Amino acid sequence: MKFNYLFLLTLIYSSTGLLAQGNFNVKGFGSMEHNLEYHQDVEEFDLAWQLGEQSLFVTGDMGNKFSFLGEFSLGYRGGDIHANLHRARIKCNYVGNHSLMIGQMHTPVNYWNDVYYHARIFFPTTDRPLAFSYFIPVHSIGIRAQGQNLGKLNLGYDIQTTNSLTGDGNNPAVLGAFHIKPADGMRIGASYYYSYIAQNNTMQHMNHGSGMMGSMYAGSLDYQLINFSFARFEQKLEILNEFTAALSRTDSLGAAQNYSNYLYVGYNIKELHTPYLLCDILKSSNNDLRNGAINKVKFGIGYKYQFTPLLNMKCQLERYTANPDWSNPAANHYEFTIQLSYAIY
Repeated sequence: MKFNYLFLLTLIYSSTGLLAQGNFNVKGFGSMEHNLEYHQDVEEFDLAWQLGEQSLFVTGDMGNKFSFLGEFSLGYRGGDIHANLHRARIKCNYVGNHSLMIGQMHTPVNYWNDVYYHARIFFPTTDRPLAFSYFIPVHSIGIRAQGQNLGKLNLGYDIQTTNSLTGDGNNPAVLGAFHIKPADGMRIGASYYYSYIAQNNTMQHMNHGSGMMGSMYAGSLDYQLINFSFARFEQKLEILNEFTAALSRTDSLGAAQNYSNYLYVGYNIKELHTPYLLCDILKSSNNDLRNGAINKVKFGIGYKYQFTPLLNMKCQLERYTANPDWSNPAANHYEFTIQLSYAIY
């Protein structure tokens, strides 16, 4: 309840301050879905309508060099409505294409988390890569230095020191990331992320899921991520590949080497129709005390139709598989999703 009040106060305070300057902009985003799942291990069907996140994206100028960005959402979880503050940061464009940012931000570890909002209308598929449920530090609070479109290769960099968003919020983290844009619609990047997590408690916004071992192991661990991204979004062909190596070290079991790879390939037909394929692989080691031993693979085929730039529909069929020794056999299933995503400007 306290967080809901904090969310509302932050929205009201930032909105009134920016409105007074006359440079205030709010955009709304949302989605709704119809899901059909078949769990082959128990031979059961699940059918449900779901209302996705309904979010506000707030931007505004605060003078010649300063600007504000906020991202807030309301969503259902456990039968209740929950408010989330995803981003609230102030940016200072101090010289040229170089900036400093302070506040809560998306952690720019890969292309997906650096480019996409929480709004599903921008996603190439109906959902995020599997790594976002286990490995990716989605949000962080601190300070970040950024450069964009530097030199002939359009170099970009991000260097930040933050707190990783664990339950107590006091675990330090550092990140260095860079990318180049050698051609229109192409971006190639890499990043390194490190955090010392004193207690392996449930991570608030650390990722969009919770690891199997997250509530079982309460000790400390060193957490590192190495990411490589390749994105090419041309007029016709769309390709996105995200590779993540997640390395965790504990005193009891030593180093665990985990990895994931997400591949999306789409082809635009007359700009309105986009059939696509996806393959998503995630593997964690037996000695990983953050998530436990996981071996998950997702194959998918989908189709996106764009009614307007502010309204689209995606239909996606997925096949999930998992390690038979994993304690959740229901993860072996088929899922068909029809998703309607929209934006209000």
